[in-house]
Amino acid sequence: MRNLTKNVRSLPTASGVVVARKHLKYTYPVKGGQYWRFRHPSTVGDVALPGSPGEAAFHARYAELLEIVQKPAKKVDRDTFDWLTREYERSVEFRALADTTQTDYSMTLRLIQAELGTRRFRFTTKAMIKTVRDTYADHPRKAHKVKQMVSRLYSWAEENSLVPDGFNPAKGIKLMRTKDGVREIVVWSDAEIQLLLAECPEHVRTPVLLALYTGQRRQDIVRMTWQQFQGDIIRVRQSKTRALLDIACHSELRRHLEQLKTRAKGVVICTSVEHRAYTPNSLSQALRRVIMQTDDFPKDRSMHGLRYAAGSRMDEAGCTVSEIEAVLGHQTFKMALKYAGQRLRAKAAIAALEARDVG
Repeated sequence: MRNLTKNVRSLPTASGVVVARKHLKYTYPVKGGQYWRFRHPSTVGDVALPGSPGEAAFHARYAELLEIVQKPAKKVDRDTFDWLTREYERSVEFRALADTTQTDYSMTLRLIQAELGTRRFRFTTKAMIKTVRDTYADHPRKAHKVKQMVSRLYSWAEENSLVPDGFNPAKGIKLMRTKDGVREIVVWSDAEIQLLLAECPEHVRTPVLLALYTGQRRQDIVRMTWQQFQGDIIRVRQSKTRALLDIACHSELRRHLEQLKTRAKGVVICTSVEHRAYTPNSLSQALRRVIMQTDDFPKDRSMHGLRYAAGSRMDEAGCTVSEIEAVLGHQTFKMALKYAGQRLRAKAAIAALEARDVG
């Protein structure tokens, strides 16, 4: 095994014993060093490492992974998906994406390489792409991300004259359907929002209110700092679009944040029950725990559903298209508007029925 003892500093373990921690490339700690993971484009997603630095099992697995990523790059045929995905990840467009978005895209690109790597992208058919999508039938969200990423690759290829204009075999492939229909993100109703706010603890109530009254993604909510809260507005730099937004602070949200700020000790607004900053995943898990503990509450609600609810509520309040898009972005606005329109039509139908019955 190669020598991995350089750049050492001490780190206390859970048992209190101080062991050597190495600054090991491609590794990062989880939950304050309780767990460790390995991340590199050559691996499909992040890989869990056994134990922690200083333990034999950790370094044995680390050495195996390091050997994989340090192998000389094999010659890649210019006409294949392996080549196309590699060139896209090297592109200006890809490098301009937020770090979290790059990581998410790269994980999906590794799946595409595994399924289509040696295939010639100029001769791929819609049926072939659909077959790859159907490989992940048990995971509809992953299946849709694969289809979306293939479509994005072809759009980028067209912009760079690598395929004929309009050639995109992934275009027109529909969302994965299940026995219950299309699995969409469910928008929260007003009754569900009120029930959750009445039941949930403060460490969950805060991000829920931020999602509901700013309409932002969970990765932007967990990064919001007290400096961004300026009383009448909340200033947000969106991680996905890099857009800088000044969002008017709703009175209910402002009252909550002003009370919370008097007791706040950290930099970020949202913290867990242990007073630690959330990650996007840990925030979703915290919300999930509250939902599971709330009697008779639908179990398929999510943070993203609150973002859609924010858009539908703005539409019902009379906000213009440009006003809602300025907060949510075009795609999320369309989904929120679809839900808001259905809800308003349903209300109108029942009101007309009641008027007839009274008459």
